[in-house]
Amino acid sequence: MSSIKLFNADEILNNYQQGQRNFNAIKLIKANLSHANLNSINLSQGRLIKVNFSKTKLINANLDRADLSQGNLTGAQLIDAKCYQTNLTATSLEKTNCSGAIFSSAILSQADLSDANLIGCSFISSQLKNTNLTRTNLTGASFTSAVLTQANLSFAILTKAILVNANLIEANCQNATLIRAYLHNANLSKANLEGANLSFADLRGANLSFADLRGANLEGANLKNANLKGANLSQASLEGAELSNANLQQVTLTQTNLIGTNLLNANLSQANLSQANLSQAGLLFTNMKKTNLMGAELTEANLIGANLSQANLLEASYSATIMPNGKRTE
Repeated sequence: MSSIKLFNADEILNNYQQGQRNFNAIKLIKANLSHANLNSINLSQGRLIKVNFSKTKLINANLDRADLSQGNLTGAQLIDAKCYQTNLTATSLEKTNCSGAIFSSAILSQADLSDANLIGCSFISSQLKNTNLTRTNLTGASFTSAVLTQANLSFAILTKAILVNANLIEANCQNATLIRAYLHNANLSKANLEGANLSFADLRGANLSFADLRGANLEGANLKNANLKGANLSQASLEGAELSNANLQQVTLTQTNLIGTNLLNANLSQANLSQANLSQAGLLFTNMKKTNLMGAELTEANLIGANLSQANLLEASYSATIMPNGKRTE
């Protein structure tokens, strides 16, 4: 169709039943297409304002560059749908099945995708500010360079999700599953990651400054060159994590599990590691000036070249510890 044409719901359904699939660049306002079967339909570049697509089948549909803002897609099936540069601002996508769909460069700000199936979806360079992604399944989804500021990802499943260079400032990721997620150079400043599972995640160069990571699981995570300044990691587990060259200045690590953690050349100045377990940790050339290590466990830790000036080591344990001068304690 060469020009924009105004349709109503009945015209769409009748033409579709007759075999027509191309409804490119149509105008459809406040129409009710709920429960309809519109698989493989082409609605690209259409103006579909406030249309009701609840529980509609839109499998393999083409919605590229369409405007579906403030629409209702609750419970719809958008498996393998194309939504490149689609406007889904403030749209309800609750409980939708969008597995394999392409949302690259789409606008999903303030949209509701709670409880949705988004396995393998592409959100590359998409806008998801203030978007509700609570309890969504985002296994293997790609958010490279996406904007997720203040988005709600609590209890979401992001196993092996790709969030390289993503903006997650002040995002709520409480109790989210991010096992083996790729967060290289992601910005998680002031994000809520309390109770999140980030085990074996790639967080190299990530910005986690002032993030809430209380009780988080970061076992085996790669945080090389990451910025964790002012973050709260109390009671978190960082066993076997890679933290070389990381900025941990003023970090709270009370009662944190750091067994076998590599902290080579990390900055822990003014950090609080009281009662933390640093057994077998690599603390070579680590800056721990004015660090609180009261009651910390340093058994078999390696502190060669570490700066412990003005550090609080009251009641710390040193069994078989290699001290800054290279000497091993008994």
